[in-house]
Amino acid sequence: MKQFPVHAPPAGWRPAFPRCCAALLSALACTGVPAEEALSPILVTGEADESQAPWFDSDPDSPSTVYRVGREGIELFGGKGGSNPYSMISRLPAVQVHGTDAWGLVNQQGGNKGLRVRGEMATHGANGTVEGMPLNGPGPGPGYLFLLDAENIAGVSLAQGPVAPDRFSLYDSSGQLDTRILWPKAEAGGLVSLGVGEEDFRRRFVRLDTGRLASDTALFVSASKTGADKWRGSGQSPKRRDTFAMGLTQGLGALDMKFFAAHNEMAADNYKGLSYEQSKDQSLYDEIDYDESPTGKGAAALANWQGYNRQAFKTTAAFAEFDYALGADTHLVFKPFYSKEDGEYLYASGNVVRKWRIDQKIYGAIAELHTKLAGTGLTFGYGWVSSEPPAPATRWKDYTPNAAGGLTFSKWSMLADVDQRHDLHNLFAVAERDFGALNVKAGVRYVRDVLPSIKYYDPAGVGDLSYEDALDRSRGEVASRSVDSSTIEEWAPYLALRYRLSPLIELRASAGRNLGTPAFDSFHSPVVSGVSKQQLWSDSEMEVADGIDLAVRFNFARGYLEPLLFYTRYRNKGVSLYDPEYKASYTQNIADARRFGLVLAGGWEALPGLNLFGNLSWIRAEFEDDLQTGANTTLETEGEQLPDVPRRMATLGAAWTHGRFSLSPVLHYMGRRYANVEHTQTMAAYSVTNLDLAYRVPVSRGRLQANLAVINLFDKRYIGFNNANETNNGSSFFPGAPRTLMAKLAYEF
Repeated sequence: MKQFPVHAPPAGWRPAFPRCCAALLSALACTGVPAEEALSPILVTGEADESQAPWFDSDPDSPSTVYRVGREGIELFGGKGGSNPYSMISRLPAVQVHGTDAWGLVNQQGGNKGLRVRGEMATHGANGTVEGMPLNGPGPGPGYLFLLDAENIAGVSLAQGPVAPDRFSLYDSSGQLDTRILWPKAEAGGLVSLGVGEEDFRRRFVRLDTGRLASDTALFVSASKTGADKWRGSGQSPKRRDTFAMGLTQGLGALDMKFFAAHNEMAADNYKGLSYEQSKDQSLYDEIDYDESPTGKGAAALANWQGYNRQAFKTTAAFAEFDYALGADTHLVFKPFYSKEDGEYLYASGNVVRKWRIDQKIYGAIAELHTKLAGTGLTFGYGWVSSEPPAPATRWKDYTPNAAGGLTFSKWSMLADVDQRHDLHNLFAVAERDFGALNVKAGVRYVRDVLPSIKYYDPAGVGDLSYEDALDRSRGEVASRSVDSSTIEEWAPYLALRYRLSPLIELRASAGRNLGTPAFDSFHSPVVSGVSKQQLWSDSEMEVADGIDLAVRFNFARGYLEPLLFYTRYRNKGVSLYDPEYKASYTQNIADARRFGLVLAGGWEALPGLNLFGNLSWIRAEFEDDLQTGANTTLETEGEQLPDVPRRMATLGAAWTHGRFSLSPVLHYMGRRYANVEHTQTMAAYSVTNLDLAYRVPVSRGRLQANLAVINLFDKRYIGFNNANETNNGSSFFPGAPRTLMAKLAYEF
C-alpha cells in the first residue's frame, strides 16, 4: 500500500536559517561550504519513480510550486480515452479543464483547448512540453495533446506561479506542463488492453518491451486504435484515433541516448456549441447539435449539417536526448526535436462552409550543461524553437453548401504565405544550493521572440486550386496587409527558497517572471485607417506576468497539508481596445491585470488501506482598469471577476484498497462563472463525481486487471467548455457529458 510521501529533511539536519538569509545567486557560486546538489531528477528507464505521489503531490525537489501526477493519478484523473495530458492535470489545485465528451478526446477548434491555470487561459494552442521539448508551436490544431497514449506516460508535472528558467517552454504565463515518457523497461514484457463503453466506445492498446539487452539497448513499441460515437447528435468523436509509438534507450559508456517517435491519425465530427439562451435550458442539452442530413432552406441552414462540421489531422513527432558525462559532476545534454501537423477543420461560418487548412512543421534543439562548483549545482542552457504559422491562420477557403451534400467553391477568404518562420530563442542560467536546512534556487532567462514575416496575397478571382497554385495565380502581394518580421526581447528573473523549519514543517517562497504570447490576432484584425498592419505587428509585446508564491507544508505521520498564497500582476495583456486617435478598435498588448488567491492541498491515510486527498482553490482574476472597446462603449472591468473564472474550485477524492480490489470516488466542484464581462450572464456552479473500481489478480506470467469507470456518476447536467475570454462574451456553450460507463481489461506480462 502506498502512503502519502513525507518530505523528510536530509541526514544531519540542523537549523541554519539565520546565517543564510542573505545568500543570493552570487553567493551560491562563491561559497565553499559543501552541500548536496539539488538538481531535478532525470528518469532513464521506464520504472516508476518511487518518490512519486500515488495521485498528486507537490514536487519535493522544487522550491517553487510544481505539482506532479504519477501513474496511478493518470489512471484516476486522466481521460478514459487514454490520451490528453490536459485531462491528467484536471484535478490539480487551481486548474480548470473543461471537456466536451466523457473520454477527453475532443479537440476544440482554435487556440483555446479548455485549460486555465489560476484563472489564466492557455491561448494559441496546446500548452506543454514532452521531456522538456515543445512539440507544437502556437497554432489552432491539436498539437501534441492526442499524440501520446497514457500507457506510455510515466508522469506529468505542472509548474504554477514563477516558473524556473530550466523548465523550457514557448510561453508560460498560464503555467508550464511537462509530460514524461515511460521509457523501455529493464525487464522484457508487455501490456495488452481492451476498453469498451457507452456510445460505442472502443479502444485497443498493445505495448511490447524488449527489456535491457546485453548491448545496453532497450526498446518498446506500441500501437492503439480508438473510436466512439458522439453522445449527442449524429456522427463520431473520434471517428478514429490511431497511434503508433516507439522508444529506444542506449548506453555507450559515458554517453546515454534516448530516441522517441510517434505518429497519430485522428478524425472526428465536431460538437455544436449552444447559445447562451439554449445553455439555460438543460432539456436541450441532448437535443441540439448539427443536423444528421442536409436540411432546411438557405445556405446557413444547410451549413448546419454534421458533414460540413468535422476535422481530420495527422501528427508526427520525433526527438532524441544525448547525455554525455564529462566528469563526475558535469554532463552535457543535447535534445533535438521535430514535429509535423497536417490537417484541416471544416466548419459552418455564417452562410458559408469554411475549410481551414493547417500544414505546420516545428523543429528545434535544446542544449544544457549541468555541473557543480564549490557545492553549487549550476545549469546553463539554450533552447531554440522554429515554427511555421498558422498562428495566425494563412489558408481559408469558403464554400457554398447545397442540399445534395456538396460544396460549391466561393472564394479564398485568407491567402497568405510565410516568408520567414517564427523563431524563439531561450538562453538561461540557474544555480541551486543547500545551506543546511535552506535550499536556494536562482536564475534568469533571456527570451528573444522573432515573429514571422507573412505576406498577404490578393485572392480575388483565384479559383478552387491547391495552395501553391493559388499563390501563383493571385494578383500579388497586398503590402498594406502584409507584415515583416519583428523581434521582441524580455528578461525573466527567478528566485526560490525552501526552508525546513523542522522535520514536520517546510516553508517555500518564490518570485519571478513568466511570459505569454504576443497578440498574433492583430494580423487578422480589420484594416484600420491610418495604421499599417506592420505598425500593429511591430508594436506587439509578450505578455509579462510578475508573481510571488508563499507556501507552507505541514507533514504528519499519515498525511500532509499545504496552504499556498499567490499574487501575479500582468502587463501587456492582449485585448481588443478602442484607439481614439484612429477611431477604431484593434488587438493590442496594452492591458494590465492581476490574479491572486489561496490554494489548499492535502492528503491523509485515514485508515490502513483508505487514503483521502483533495484541494481547494479561491481565485480572484481582474483587470486593473475599465476597458474602452468602442467609441461609446466602455466595459466596467476594473476589479470585476473575469469571464469563465470561478472564485472557488475544489476536488475531494478517496482510494480504498482491500486485497485485490480498489474503489476510488473523486468529487470535483466548479464554482459559478460569468459568461460575459458585464456579469449579466452566468454559468451555474456544479459538482461532478467519477467512480473507478479495479480488480487485480496474478495470472500465469503476469497480472490481469479489470476496471469499471463511471463518469459523472449522478448524471449532473452542466456547462463545461465555453469560448468566453477576457473581453469577449461567450457565444458557444458546450454541455458536459452525461453519466457514462466504461470497462477495461488489461493483461500485463
